[in-house]
Amino acid sequence: MYDQELKQARIEITQFGLLTALAISGGATQKRLSGGFAMDSTTLSRTLDRMQKRGWISAKQGTDKREHIFELTASGKRQIAKAQPHWRRAESRLRNQLGESGWKDMQQVVSFLTKGATRA
Repeated sequence: MYDQELKQARIEITQFGLLTALAISGGATQKRLSGGFAMDSTTLSRTLDRMQKRGWISAKQGTDKREHIFELTASGKRQIAKAQPHWRRAESRLRNQLGESGWKDMQQVVSFLTKGATRA
């Protein structure tokens, strides 16, 4: 459902999540992003590389020469704005299908699974 909606904005769900995280945090290392998204390093590297090539994010050297800090660019901010209505539409559809009780249950399960995955 989310993928179908976000496809209209030419963005994948993972990319939307990463852009949103960078918008909120102001910038983050790959390690920090990996932990927050419970994503393996190789997949995250490929995704960040594609996002850089599209001009949505930039990378600058961190305190360690091997570390990069990823930040949102103006183009990335525009991409979020373009994708947000699609995200909201998918969320509204899912919420309607699940009902309020189902929606709350789903949020609890997702939170539980995310916490478990980040600890693994």
